[in-house]
Amino acid sequence: MTKAFKLLALSQLVANLADLSFRVLIIANIYLISDSLVSTSLVPILMGGASFATTFLVPLVSKYLPLNKIIFYTQAAKTFSLAFLTVSLYFWPRLPLLFIYLVVTLISLLDGFEQPITVTLMTHYETDFARGDSVLTVCSESVAVIGWGVGGALFASLGIHGALLVTLCFFALATFLTSRLPRVVVIKDSSETTCQTLFKGGRLLYQRTVLKILLGTLLLEIFSDTLWVSSIILVFVTEILHETEEYWGYANMTYSLGIVIGGLVVFKFSKKINKHKVFSIVMSLILAIVMLFLILKVPHSAVFLLGSLLFGSVSQLKEIPEAVLIQESVTKDQLVDVDAVFEMISVISFSILLFIMSWITESFGIKMAFNLAMLSLLVEAGIVFKYREKLK
Repeated sequence: MTKAFKLLALSQLVANLADLSFRVLIIANIYLISDSLVSTSLVPILMGGASFATTFLVPLVSKYLPLNKIIFYTQAAKTFSLAFLTVSLYFWPRLPLLFIYLVVTLISLLDGFEQPITVTLMTHYETDFARGDSVLTVCSESVAVIGWGVGGALFASLGIHGALLVTLCFFALATFLTSRLPRVVVIKDSSETTCQTLFKGGRLLYQRTVLKILLGTLLLEIFSDTLWVSSIILVFVTEILHETEEYWGYANMTYSLGIVIGGLVVFKFSKKINKHKVFSIVMSLILAIVMLFLILKVPHSAVFLLGSLLFGSVSQLKEIPEAVLIQESVTKDQLVDVDAVFEMISVISFSILLFIMSWITESFGIKMAFNLAMLSLLVEAGIVFKYREKLK
């Protein structure tokens, strides 16, 4: 790995930890201030919606600014915004919720640039895309495993002001690290209109067969992954396993831990996986179906935890090769446009498919949800196998 990529990975590890800690602290503080579940629930909604809105602008902004500067400027702006909120809460502990929502929205708007820019920078800093994607996955999911605990521990031990100061230090460190990233400029056609630039990723998606195939598999994958959303898997934990919410927390943690393990496996065997991407994807899907089948047919607490761990692990044998296929199907200058489109489609489709899966679970039961998730993975495996020559 190059020095530049190591710096990028470290900056994203710190930034992800800062973002998750901020989310935990804001949710906890708003709940204490308002004692309202509705007011608290607005936080993740605002974060998701604002982040989605700015992802649409990534191709346009990258036309005028180097990619490393975009990620630095947005991280710096997030740091200043959090500093402003921290000082405001210190002098006015009971700030109006509207003010807090505005700051949360601003930080989330800036967050929308991170994912597509980070992935594109990785392709410029690292030649082995599978290794690069696996490292970024490990950084992200490692934070998911420990981040909620870190944020909760900071809030419980230091209170909102002390915890925000520590989180602000995380933000400042991430800003410093991103300021050291080497310059990367995306070459754009200067004759393109603003509209053409914004929708260039959509045009590339329509023109490239590989991208259309991968979009289809992505949608099927998202549908099956909604099964692992906390609120849905809680139904399985309580109704089938008859376990408590504490066990539910362990189940969520083992799934994220499995993703970390899967990322490390891909990192270790990146050359072989790069060479046999289609085989890796199909085998991963078959193993995922087996895991779901065992969890459903052997409703035991230990089996479920082991299945969650293994399901998370094998998912990376599929997701990382798919990401590499996307990265190899376009030029580095086009990747930021394509990644932005895939990110927007992922956010929209996840919301819609999560609603559908929730309705299915409520109307027909959690077992039906499991069966449909297995069916979607089986269809995805069939599509990948059918178009294996095009995906090589």
